[in-house]
Amino acid sequence: MTDILRRVTAIVAAVAQRPEAEITPESRLVEDLDLDSLQVVEIAVRAEEELGTPVDDSLLGEPETTVAHCAHVVHEALTQQART
Repeated sequence: MTDILRRVTAIVAAVAQRPEAEITPESRLVEDLDLDSLQVVEIAVRAEEELGTPVDDSLLGEPETTVAHCAHVVHEALTQQART
């Protein structure tokens, strides 16, 4: 899970156009990083491209969604894909 968190943090930093050092697992996508809904979708698309599994962007769209939650959603998607 640590590798997934690191990779998701890098994706979020790129989309937010901020240094990775400013992004913490507790950073909220909307509230703290001022991302809009299109940028949240972009995070899901980039995660899909980089990790090779579909990510449901609707699970990332809540204002309180954190980077750690994004990593959890990606981890669950990877786990689900491995089961099929």
